[in-house]
Amino acid sequence: MTLVLTELSSFGIAMAADSAVTHTQTQTGLKYVIPNAAQKLQVVPHLNAGISCWGLGSINNIPTDQWLSNFINSSISLTTLQSFADELAIQLNAQVPPNTSGNSRLGFHLAAFENYTGVPTPSFYHIHDGPSTALQQRGITVNPHQFNANHDMPPQMTQQIVAQGWYRTRNGDYQLYANIFGLLENFFQQLQPLGIIIPSPQNLTDRAEYLVFHIRTMIEIYRLSNLVPGIGGGILYLTINPAGIHSQGTKYF
Repeated sequence: MTLVLTELSSFGIAMAADSAVTHTQTQTGLKYVIPNAAQKLQVVPHLNAGISCWGLGSINNIPTDQWLSNFINSSISLTTLQSFADELAIQLNAQVPPNTSGNSRLGFHLAAFENYTGVPTPSFYHIHDGPSTALQQRGITVNPHQFNANHDMPPQMTQQIVAQGWYRTRNGDYQLYANIFGLLENFFQQLQPLGIIIPSPQNLTDRAEYLVFHIRTMIEIYRLSNLVPGIGGGILYLTINPAGIHSQGTKYF
C-alpha cells in the first residue's frame, strides 16, 4: 500500500510520499510491511520535475522505484514534460503485463513548471492504467486497459484553479485518507472565523510540511488500528518553484 500526494498552488508544486513496502508471504498469505524500503518520490533533474509512484511493487521483477530511477537516468534526451510522460507510458505498456480488468494497477505523478503565455506555470501528468476520472470530467475518454499519459492539470487549467486556491490529488490507499481529511479540512475552515488558520503561515515550504502532516497522520491511524500498517516509514517530500527544485528530503518521526 502507498500514499502519494501532489499539490499545485500559487506557491509552487509540493509532493510527498511514504516509503513503506507491503509484502505477502506466499505460504500463509499474511501481509507484512518493511518501512523505508522504497524511494517512491524522485527528482527528474533535467526537467526540474518530481515524480512519485503508487501501485504495483515491481516491473519486470525490478522494484518499481528502482525501475523508475533507471528510466529517469535513460531519459536525458526527453526535454519536455510531455515527451517524458509519453515515453513512460510507452515503456510501461511494453513491460507491464496486459491489463485485462481495466482497473488501475500502477501510476506515476509527474509535475513541473511549464511556460504558458510566457508565465512559468505548474503542470501535472498522471501516467497510469485504468480509467481517468480527471479526464472524464472534461469529456475525454481513455483506454483503461493500457497506460496513458493523462495531462490531468495542464498549465491553462492550473492558472485558473490556483488563482482561487490549490489543486491536490492523491493515489495509493487513499479511500480512508480522503474521508478523514475531507472532514478535518472542513473543520479547519470552521476555525477561520475564530482567527485560527491551519496551515499558517503559507508558503511553499509550509505546503510541503502540510502534506507530510497528512501522511504522518495516516501512518499513525494505521498503526493504532487493526489494519495492516501499509502506509509508513520516512516521509519523502519535494518542492518545486519557477526556478527549479526548491527543496527535498525525508522526514522521520
